[in-house]
Amino acid sequence: MVMVAYIAAIFALLQLAAAAAIPHHPHHPRHPRAAHEKRQDNAYHAVHLPLLSYNHRIYDPAYLMLSMKLPAILGRAIQITHKSWEIGTLTQALLEVYNPRLAPWAYSDASFHSALDRRTTTPIEAARVAAGFLVNYDFSGAPASGDVDAILLNGTPRALVDGAGSLGDPCALGTATWVLAHFADSLANTGTPLATNEQYAWAVGNQLAYLQAGPRSENGTISQREDHFELWADQGYMIPPFLAYLGLTTNNTQLLEQALDQWLLVSSALLDTNHNLYRHLNTWDTRFWATGNGWMLAGLMRVLGSIEAAGGGLDAKVREAEAIAARVFQALFDRLDGGRIPNYMGAETDPRYTAGDSAGTAAVVGAFYRFLVMRPDLAGPMKGAAEQAFAAVVDKIDTDAWLTAVVDPQGTNGFLVYPDQNTRSPEGQSLLAVMWAARTAAGQ
Repeated sequence: MVMVAYIAAIFALLQLAAAAAIPHHPHHPRHPRAAHEKRQDNAYHAVHLPLLSYNHRIYDPAYLMLSMKLPAILGRAIQITHKSWEIGTLTQALLEVYNPRLAPWAYSDASFHSALDRRTTTPIEAARVAAGFLVNYDFSGAPASGDVDAILLNGTPRALVDGAGSLGDPCALGTATWVLAHFADSLANTGTPLATNEQYAWAVGNQLAYLQAGPRSENGTISQREDHFELWADQGYMIPPFLAYLGLTTNNTQLLEQALDQWLLVSSALLDTNHNLYRHLNTWDTRFWATGNGWMLAGLMRVLGSIEAAGGGLDAKVREAEAIAARVFQALFDRLDGGRIPNYMGAETDPRYTAGDSAGTAAVVGAFYRFLVMRPDLAGPMKGAAEQAFAAVVDKIDTDAWLTAVVDPQGTNGFLVYPDQNTRSPEGQSLLAVMWAARTAAGQ
Protein backbone atom coordinates (compact mmCIF):
# COMPACT_ATOMS: atom_id res chain seq x y z
CA MET A 1 0.00 0.00 0.00
CA VAL A 2 2.92 2.35 0.67
CA MET A 3 4.18 1.76 -2.86
CA VAL A 4 0.74 2.39 -4.33
CA ALA A 5 0.38 5.63 -2.40
CA TYR A 6 3.81 6.76 -3.50
CA ILE A 7 3.13 6.07 -7.15
CA ALA A 8 -0.25 7.77 -6.97
CA ALA A 9 1.30 10.84 -5.36
CA ILE A 10 3.82 11.38 -8.12
CA PHE A 11 1.51 10.20 -10.91
CA ALA A 12 0.58 13.62 -12.29
CA LEU A 13 4.18 14.78 -12.49
CA LEU A 14 5.40 11.65 -14.19
CA GLN A 15 2.65 11.84 -16.79
CA LEU A 16 4.18 14.98 -18.21
CA ALA A 17 7.30 13.09 -19.16
CA ALA A 18 5.31 10.17 -20.52
CA ALA A 19 3.45 12.39 -22.98
CA ALA A 20 6.59 13.93 -24.46
CA ALA A 21 7.32 13.65 -28.16
CA ILE A 22 9.34 10.62 -29.23
CA PRO A 23 11.86 10.24 -32.06
CA HIS A 24 11.00 8.16 -35.10
CA HIS A 25 11.98 4.49 -35.18
CA PRO A 26 13.05 2.76 -38.39
CA HIS A 27 10.67 0.50 -40.26
CA HIS A 28 10.92 -3.27 -39.91
CA PRO A 29 10.98 -6.07 -42.47
CA ARG A 30 7.72 -7.03 -44.06
CA HIS A 31 5.23 -9.55 -42.74
CA PRO A 32 4.71 -12.44 -45.21
CA ARG A 33 1.03 -11.56 -45.64
CA ALA A 34 2.10 -8.02 -46.57
CA ALA A 35 4.80 -9.00 -49.04
CA HIS A 36 3.26 -6.97 -51.85
CA GLU A 37 1.80 -4.18 -49.79
CA LYS A 38 2.62 -0.62 -50.77
CA ARG A 39 3.80 1.09 -47.62
CA GLN A 40 2.15 4.35 -46.72
CA ASP A 41 4.12 7.21 -45.23
CA ASN A 42 3.14 7.91 -41.64
CA ALA A 43 3.47 11.62 -40.97
CA TYR A 44 2.97 11.46 -37.22
CA HIS A 45 6.56 11.09 -36.03
CA ALA A 46 6.33 13.65 -33.20
CA VAL A 47 3.32 12.65 -31.17
CA HIS A 48 1.64 14.43 -28.28
CA LEU A 49 -1.38 12.59 -26.90
CA PRO A 50 -3.61 13.74 -24.04
CA LEU A 51 -2.86 12.67 -20.49
CA LEU A 52 -5.12 10.03 -18.99
CA SER A 53 -7.26 9.77 -15.89
CA TYR A 54 -6.73 6.42 -14.20
CA ASN A 55 -9.29 4.48 -12.17
CA HIS A 56 -8.64 5.25 -8.50
CA ARG A 57 -10.28 2.01 -7.39
CA ILE A 58 -7.45 -0.06 -8.85
CA TYR A 59 -4.70 -0.26 -6.24
CA ASP A 60 -2.07 -1.86 -8.40
CA PRO A 61 1.35 -0.29 -9.06
CA ALA A 62 1.50 -1.97 -12.49
CA TYR A 63 -1.80 -0.38 -13.51
CA LEU A 64 -0.69 3.04 -12.31
CA MET A 65 2.59 2.70 -14.15
CA LEU A 66 0.82 1.77 -17.39
CA SER A 67 -1.55 4.71 -16.93
CA MET A 68 1.44 6.98 -16.70
CA LYS A 69 3.20 5.61 -19.77
CA LEU A 70 0.26 5.01 -22.07
CA PRO A 71 0.27 8.32 -24.01
CA ALA A 72 3.91 7.73 -24.93
CA ILE A 73 3.21 4.06 -25.70
CA LEU A 74 0.47 5.05 -28.12
CA GLY A 75 2.75 7.67 -29.59
CA ARG A 76 5.21 4.91 -30.36
CA ALA A 77 2.42 2.87 -31.92
CA ILE A 78 1.49 5.73 -34.24
CA GLN A 79 5.10 6.07 -35.36
CA ILE A 80 5.53 2.46 -36.50
CA THR A 81 2.00 1.55 -37.63
CA HIS A 82 1.68 0.96 -41.38
CA LYS A 83 -0.08 -2.31 -42.24
CA SER A 84 -3.84 -2.61 -42.56
CA TRP A 85 -4.40 -4.72 -39.44
CA GLU A 86 -2.04 -2.52 -37.43
CA ILE A 87 -3.97 0.63 -38.40
CA GLY A 88 -7.26 -0.97 -37.44
CA THR A 89 -5.95 -2.17 -34.08
CA LEU A 90 -4.46 1.23 -33.32
CA THR A 91 -7.53 3.27 -34.22
CA GLN A 92 -9.82 0.97 -32.22
CA ALA A 93 -7.45 1.24 -29.26
CA LEU A 94 -7.49 5.04 -29.48
CA LEU A 95 -11.29 5.05 -29.41
CA GLU A 96 -11.34 2.71 -26.40
CA VAL A 97 -8.90 4.91 -24.48
CA TYR A 98 -10.03 8.42 -25.41
CA ASN A 99 -13.62 7.94 -26.60
CA PRO A 100 -15.13 4.99 -24.71
CA ARG A 101 -18.68 6.14 -25.49
CA LEU A 102 -17.90 5.38 -29.15
CA ALA A 103 -16.58 1.89 -28.34
CA PRO A 104 -18.92 -1.09 -27.86
CA TRP A 105 -18.84 -1.51 -24.07
CA ALA A 106 -19.81 2.03 -23.05
CA TYR A 107 -21.50 2.85 -26.34
CA SER A 108 -23.90 5.78 -26.46
CA ASP A 109 -26.17 6.09 -29.47
CA ALA A 110 -26.62 9.79 -28.73
CA SER A 111 -22.87 10.30 -28.69
CA PHE A 112 -22.33 8.42 -31.94
CA HIS A 113 -25.09 10.08 -33.90
CA SER A 114 -24.72 13.59 -32.55
CA ALA A 115 -21.43 15.39 -32.55
CA LEU A 116 -23.23 18.08 -30.52
CA ASP A 117 -24.00 15.76 -27.61
CA ARG A 118 -22.39 17.44 -24.60
CA ARG A 119 -21.07 14.16 -23.24
CA THR A 120 -19.25 13.28 -26.45
CA THR A 121 -15.51 13.84 -26.63
CA THR A 122 -14.49 14.55 -30.20
CA PRO A 123 -12.55 11.50 -31.48
CA ILE A 124 -9.62 13.57 -32.66
CA GLU A 125 -6.87 11.00 -31.94
CA ALA A 126 -8.47 8.11 -33.82
CA ALA A 127 -9.71 10.43 -36.57
CA ARG A 128 -6.25 11.87 -37.15
CA VAL A 129 -4.71 8.44 -37.64
CA ALA A 130 -7.55 6.99 -39.71
CA ALA A 131 -7.83 10.03 -41.97
CA GLY A 132 -4.09 10.01 -42.51
CA PHE A 133 -4.19 6.50 -43.92
CA LEU A 134 -7.23 7.26 -46.07
CA VAL A 135 -5.90 10.50 -47.52
CA ASN A 136 -5.18 8.82 -50.87
CA TYR A 137 -8.44 6.88 -51.06
CA ASP A 138 -10.22 7.42 -54.36
CA PHE A 139 -13.54 8.98 -53.37
CA SER A 140 -14.65 9.63 -56.95
CA GLY A 141 -18.13 8.27 -57.34
CA ALA A 142 -19.11 8.90 -53.73
CA PRO A 143 -22.47 10.64 -53.23
CA ALA A 144 -22.34 14.31 -52.36
CA SER A 145 -25.24 14.03 -49.95
CA GLY A 146 -27.60 11.53 -48.43
CA ASP A 147 -28.23 9.48 -45.33
CA VAL A 148 -24.98 7.81 -44.29
CA ASP A 149 -26.71 4.61 -43.16
CA ALA A 150 -28.30 4.24 -46.59
CA ILE A 151 -24.96 4.96 -48.26
CA LEU A 152 -23.37 2.23 -46.16
CA LEU A 153 -25.62 -0.47 -47.58
CA ASN A 154 -25.06 0.49 -51.22
CA GLY A 155 -21.32 0.16 -51.61
CA THR A 156 -19.23 -1.05 -54.52
CA PRO A 157 -16.78 -3.83 -53.52
CA ARG A 158 -13.43 -2.21 -52.73
CA ALA A 159 -11.08 -2.47 -49.76
CA LEU A 160 -10.47 0.54 -47.50
CA VAL A 161 -6.70 0.04 -47.61
CA ASP A 162 -4.36 -2.42 -49.26
CA GLY A 163 -4.60 -5.67 -47.31
CA ALA A 164 -1.75 -7.28 -49.25
CA GLY A 165 -3.91 -10.26 -50.10
CA SER A 166 -5.91 -10.25 -46.90
CA LEU A 167 -9.67 -9.93 -47.16
CA GLY A 168 -10.17 -9.52 -43.42
CA ASP A 169 -7.41 -7.17 -42.25
CA PRO A 170 -8.70 -3.94 -43.87
CA CYS A 171 -12.01 -4.44 -42.05
CA ALA A 172 -10.31 -3.47 -38.78
CA LEU A 173 -10.04 0.12 -40.01
CA GLY A 174 -13.77 0.14 -40.73
CA THR A 175 -14.68 1.12 -37.17
CA ALA A 176 -12.71 4.37 -37.13
CA THR A 177 -13.73 5.17 -40.70
CA TRP A 178 -17.38 4.74 -39.76
CA VAL A 179 -16.77 7.11 -36.85
CA LEU A 180 -15.33 9.58 -39.38
CA ALA A 181 -18.52 9.22 -41.38
CA HIS A 182 -20.37 10.72 -38.43
CA PHE A 183 -17.81 13.26 -37.15
CA ALA A 184 -15.78 14.47 -40.12
CA ASP A 185 -17.86 17.61 -40.64
CA SER A 186 -17.35 18.62 -37.00
CA LEU A 187 -13.63 17.87 -36.76
CA ALA A 188 -10.91 20.47 -37.05
CA ASN A 189 -7.13 20.60 -36.63
CA THR A 190 -6.54 16.95 -37.46
CA GLY A 191 -3.45 17.85 -39.46
CA THR A 192 -4.86 15.89 -42.39
CA PRO A 193 -7.29 16.95 -45.12
CA LEU A 194 -10.66 15.39 -44.38
CA ALA A 195 -13.21 13.95 -46.76
CA THR A 196 -16.92 14.41 -46.13
CA ASN A 197 -19.17 12.31 -43.93
CA GLU A 198 -20.80 10.89 -47.06
CA GLN A 199 -17.47 9.98 -48.63
CA TYR A 200 -16.30 8.09 -45.54
CA ALA A 201 -19.66 6.29 -45.30
CA TRP A 202 -19.32 5.29 -48.95
CA ALA A 203 -15.79 3.95 -48.31
CA VAL A 204 -17.03 1.82 -45.41
CA GLY A 205 -19.90 0.59 -47.54
CA ASN A 206 -17.40 -0.40 -50.22
CA GLN A 207 -15.40 -2.34 -47.64
CA LEU A 208 -18.53 -4.09 -46.39
CA ALA A 209 -19.52 -5.05 -49.93
CA TYR A 210 -15.98 -6.26 -50.62
CA LEU A 211 -16.02 -8.46 -47.55
CA GLN A 212 -19.44 -9.93 -48.32
CA ALA A 213 -18.34 -10.76 -51.87
CA GLY A 214 -15.17 -12.56 -50.76
CA PRO A 215 -14.44 -16.30 -50.71
CA ARG A 216 -16.42 -18.49 -48.32
CA SER A 217 -16.56 -22.11 -47.34
CA GLU A 218 -19.62 -24.26 -47.96
CA ASN A 219 -20.95 -23.47 -44.47
CA GLY A 220 -20.62 -19.73 -45.07
CA THR A 221 -17.39 -18.98 -43.21
CA ILE A 222 -15.74 -15.89 -44.70
CA SER A 223 -12.12 -16.34 -45.71
CA GLN A 224 -9.23 -14.29 -44.33
CA ARG A 225 -7.61 -14.30 -47.76
CA GLU A 226 -8.85 -12.61 -50.93
CA ASP A 227 -7.92 -15.10 -53.64
CA HIS A 228 -8.49 -18.43 -51.89
CA PHE A 229 -10.20 -19.82 -48.82
CA GLU A 230 -8.00 -19.79 -45.72
CA LEU A 231 -8.77 -19.20 -42.06
CA TRP A 232 -6.58 -17.33 -39.59
CA ALA A 233 -7.22 -16.79 -35.90
CA ASP A 234 -6.31 -13.16 -36.62
CA GLN A 235 -9.59 -12.66 -38.47
CA GLY A 236 -11.51 -13.11 -35.23
CA TYR A 237 -10.46 -9.54 -34.41
CA MET A 238 -10.78 -8.16 -37.92
CA ILE A 239 -14.04 -9.40 -39.47
CA PRO A 240 -16.68 -10.11 -36.78
CA PRO A 241 -16.10 -6.89 -34.79
CA PHE A 242 -16.43 -4.83 -37.99
CA LEU A 243 -19.78 -6.40 -38.78
CA ALA A 244 -20.93 -6.09 -35.17
CA TYR A 245 -20.03 -2.40 -34.90
CA LEU A 246 -21.91 -1.57 -38.06
CA GLY A 247 -24.84 -3.58 -36.78
CA LEU A 248 -24.80 -1.78 -33.44
CA THR A 249 -24.59 1.73 -34.87
CA THR A 250 -27.24 1.19 -37.57
CA ASN A 251 -29.65 -0.97 -35.53
CA ASN A 252 -29.08 -3.79 -38.01
CA THR A 253 -29.73 -7.07 -36.20
CA GLN A 254 -28.75 -9.09 -39.28
CA LEU A 255 -25.22 -7.70 -39.18
CA LEU A 256 -25.01 -8.34 -35.43
CA GLU A 257 -26.05 -11.94 -35.87
CA GLN A 258 -23.72 -12.39 -38.83
CA ALA A 259 -20.86 -11.10 -36.69
CA LEU A 260 -21.45 -13.66 -33.96
CA ASP A 261 -22.08 -16.42 -36.48
CA GLN A 262 -18.80 -15.68 -38.23
CA TRP A 263 -16.91 -15.76 -34.95
CA LEU A 264 -18.50 -19.08 -33.99
CA LEU A 265 -17.72 -20.55 -37.41
CA VAL A 266 -14.05 -19.57 -37.24
CA SER A 267 -13.93 -20.80 -33.66
CA SER A 268 -15.34 -24.19 -34.59
CA ALA A 269 -12.79 -24.53 -37.40
CA LEU A 270 -9.68 -23.50 -35.45
CA LEU A 271 -10.36 -24.53 -31.84
CA ASP A 272 -8.62 -27.68 -30.65
CA THR A 273 -11.10 -28.93 -28.06
CA ASN A 274 -8.54 -31.27 -26.49
CA HIS A 275 -6.38 -28.31 -25.48
CA ASN A 276 -9.00 -25.51 -25.62
CA LEU A 277 -6.60 -23.44 -27.70
CA TYR A 278 -6.86 -21.92 -31.15
CA ARG A 279 -4.61 -22.95 -33.99
CA HIS A 280 -3.05 -20.03 -35.81
CA LEU A 281 -4.26 -21.13 -39.26
CA ASN A 282 -6.08 -24.03 -40.82
CA THR A 283 -3.22 -24.58 -43.29
CA TRP A 284 0.48 -23.85 -42.93
CA ASP A 285 0.72 -22.91 -39.22
CA THR A 286 -1.59 -25.11 -37.16
CA ARG A 287 0.23 -24.56 -33.87
CA PHE A 288 -1.27 -22.78 -30.87
CA TRP A 289 -0.06 -19.19 -31.18
CA ALA A 290 -0.55 -16.81 -28.24
CA THR A 291 -1.40 -13.76 -30.34
CA GLY A 292 -3.87 -15.75 -32.43
CA ASN A 293 -5.68 -16.79 -29.26
CA GLY A 294 -5.63 -13.15 -28.18
CA TRP A 295 -7.11 -12.01 -31.50
CA MET A 296 -9.97 -14.50 -31.19
CA LEU A 297 -10.82 -13.60 -27.60
CA ALA A 298 -10.48 -9.84 -28.05
CA GLY A 299 -12.61 -9.96 -31.18
CA LEU A 300 -15.33 -11.89 -29.38
CA MET A 301 -15.44 -9.30 -26.61
CA ARG A 302 -16.03 -6.56 -29.18
CA VAL A 303 -18.84 -8.60 -30.74
CA LEU A 304 -20.48 -9.42 -27.40
CA GLY A 305 -20.11 -5.81 -26.27
CA SER A 306 -21.85 -4.64 -29.44
CA ILE A 307 -24.70 -7.11 -28.99
CA GLU A 308 -25.20 -6.08 -25.36
CA ALA A 309 -25.08 -2.37 -26.25
CA ALA A 310 -27.71 -3.00 -28.93
CA GLY A 311 -30.10 -4.39 -26.34
CA GLY A 312 -29.06 -8.01 -26.17
CA GLY A 313 -30.59 -11.01 -27.88
CA LEU A 314 -29.08 -14.05 -29.60
CA ASP A 315 -28.97 -15.58 -26.12
CA ALA A 316 -28.17 -19.17 -27.03
CA LYS A 317 -25.32 -18.20 -29.35
CA VAL A 318 -23.98 -15.68 -26.84
CA ARG A 319 -23.94 -18.32 -24.09
CA GLU A 320 -22.18 -20.75 -26.43
CA ALA A 321 -19.49 -18.21 -27.24
CA GLU A 322 -19.03 -17.24 -23.58
CA ALA A 323 -18.58 -20.87 -22.57
CA ILE A 324 -15.92 -21.32 -25.24
CA ALA A 325 -14.15 -18.15 -24.14
CA ALA A 326 -14.07 -19.27 -20.51
CA ARG A 327 -12.38 -22.55 -21.45
CA VAL A 328 -9.81 -20.82 -23.66
CA PHE A 329 -8.99 -18.19 -21.01
CA GLN A 330 -8.44 -20.96 -18.47
CA ALA A 331 -6.22 -22.94 -20.83
CA LEU A 332 -4.10 -19.87 -21.54
CA PHE A 333 -3.75 -18.81 -17.92
CA ASP A 334 -2.84 -22.38 -16.95
CA ARG A 335 0.19 -22.01 -19.23
CA LEU A 336 1.59 -18.76 -17.81
CA ASP A 337 5.37 -18.88 -17.66
CA GLY A 338 6.88 -16.07 -15.66
CA GLY A 339 3.52 -14.35 -15.85
CA ARG A 340 3.29 -14.29 -19.64
CA ILE A 341 1.79 -16.67 -22.17
CA PRO A 342 4.27 -18.71 -24.23
CA ASN A 343 4.43 -17.63 -27.86
CA TYR A 344 3.58 -21.17 -28.99
CA MET A 345 1.93 -23.74 -26.75
CA GLY A 346 1.05 -27.41 -26.81
CA ALA A 347 3.80 -29.96 -27.30
CA GLU A 348 6.42 -27.36 -28.27
CA THR A 349 9.80 -27.98 -26.62
CA ASP A 350 12.09 -25.78 -28.71
CA PRO A 351 12.84 -22.68 -26.55
CA ARG A 352 12.74 -20.51 -29.68
CA TYR A 353 9.02 -21.21 -29.87
CA THR A 354 8.07 -21.18 -26.21
CA ALA A 355 9.44 -17.80 -25.08
CA GLY A 356 6.86 -15.63 -23.34
CA ASP A 357 5.17 -13.13 -25.66
CA SER A 358 4.22 -9.74 -24.25
CA ALA A 359 1.96 -8.72 -27.16
CA GLY A 360 -0.16 -11.86 -27.20
CA THR A 361 -0.45 -11.78 -23.43
CA ALA A 362 -1.64 -8.16 -23.53
CA ALA A 363 -4.36 -9.11 -26.02
CA VAL A 364 -5.56 -11.97 -23.83
CA VAL A 365 -5.52 -9.92 -20.62
CA GLY A 366 -7.39 -7.05 -22.27
CA ALA A 367 -10.05 -9.46 -23.48
CA PHE A 368 -10.24 -11.04 -20.03
CA TYR A 369 -11.10 -7.79 -18.24
CA ARG A 370 -13.96 -7.19 -20.68
CA PHE A 371 -15.11 -10.75 -20.00
CA LEU A 372 -14.84 -10.18 -16.26
CA VAL A 373 -17.45 -7.42 -16.49
CA MET A 374 -19.74 -9.46 -18.74
CA ARG A 375 -19.49 -12.78 -16.94
CA PRO A 376 -17.95 -12.41 -13.47
CA ASP A 377 -19.24 -15.87 -12.60
CA LEU A 378 -17.09 -17.47 -15.30
CA ALA A 379 -14.13 -15.09 -15.17
CA GLY A 380 -13.86 -14.39 -11.42
CA PRO A 381 -11.78 -17.48 -10.52
CA MET A 382 -9.16 -16.45 -13.08
CA LYS A 383 -8.73 -12.86 -11.89
CA GLY A 384 -5.56 -13.58 -9.93
CA ALA A 385 -3.86 -15.09 -12.97
CA ALA A 386 -4.94 -12.10 -15.07
CA GLU A 387 -3.43 -9.67 -12.54
CA GLN A 388 -0.20 -11.64 -12.62
CA ALA A 389 -0.11 -11.52 -16.41
CA PHE A 390 -0.98 -7.80 -16.44
CA ALA A 391 1.98 -7.04 -14.17
CA ALA A 392 4.31 -9.25 -16.19
CA VAL A 393 3.44 -7.42 -19.40
CA VAL A 394 3.87 -3.96 -17.84
CA ASP A 395 7.24 -5.10 -16.54
CA LYS A 396 8.34 -5.54 -20.16
CA ILE A 397 7.78 -1.87 -21.08
CA ASP A 398 11.15 -0.17 -21.29
CA THR A 399 12.06 3.39 -20.35
CA ASP A 400 11.47 4.56 -23.92
CA ALA A 401 7.85 3.30 -23.89
CA TRP A 402 8.49 0.25 -26.06
CA LEU A 403 6.91 -3.08 -25.21
CA THR A 404 9.72 -5.62 -25.27
CA ALA A 405 9.91 -9.43 -25.58
CA VAL A 406 7.27 -9.40 -28.32
CA VAL A 407 6.74 -11.84 -31.16
CA ASP A 408 8.04 -10.57 -34.49
CA PRO A 409 4.79 -9.34 -36.09
CA GLN A 410 6.35 -9.43 -39.54
CA GLY A 411 7.19 -13.13 -39.29
CA THR A 412 10.58 -12.28 -40.81
CA ASN A 413 12.13 -15.56 -39.69
CA GLY A 414 9.00 -17.08 -38.23
CA PHE A 415 6.48 -15.76 -35.71
CA LEU A 416 9.05 -15.95 -32.92
CA VAL A 417 10.14 -13.90 -29.93
CA TYR A 418 13.70 -12.62 -30.17
CA PRO A 419 14.36 -11.15 -26.70
CA ASP A 420 17.79 -9.79 -27.62
CA GLN A 421 16.87 -8.10 -30.89
CA ASN A 422 14.65 -5.22 -29.68
CA THR A 423 11.77 -6.29 -31.89
CA ARG A 424 9.07 -3.63 -32.16
CA SER A 425 5.43 -4.59 -32.49
CA PRO A 426 2.90 -1.99 -33.68
CA GLU A 427 -0.03 -4.12 -32.52
CA GLY A 428 1.79 -4.86 -29.26
CA GLN A 429 1.92 -1.14 -28.48
CA SER A 430 -1.78 -0.77 -29.32
CA LEU A 431 -2.76 -3.87 -27.37
CA LEU A 432 -1.27 -2.32 -24.24
CA ALA A 433 -3.89 0.39 -24.65
CA VAL A 434 -6.61 -2.21 -25.17
CA MET A 435 -5.49 -3.93 -21.97
CA TRP A 436 -5.45 -0.64 -20.04
CA ALA A 437 -8.86 0.46 -21.28
CA ALA A 438 -10.41 -2.88 -20.37
CA ARG A 439 -9.03 -2.91 -16.85
CA THR A 440 -9.92 0.74 -16.34
CA ALA A 441 -13.52 -0.03 -17.27
CA ALA A 442 -13.57 -3.12 -15.05
CA GLY A 443 -12.34 -1.11 -12.07
CA GLN A 444 -10.49 -4.04 -10.50
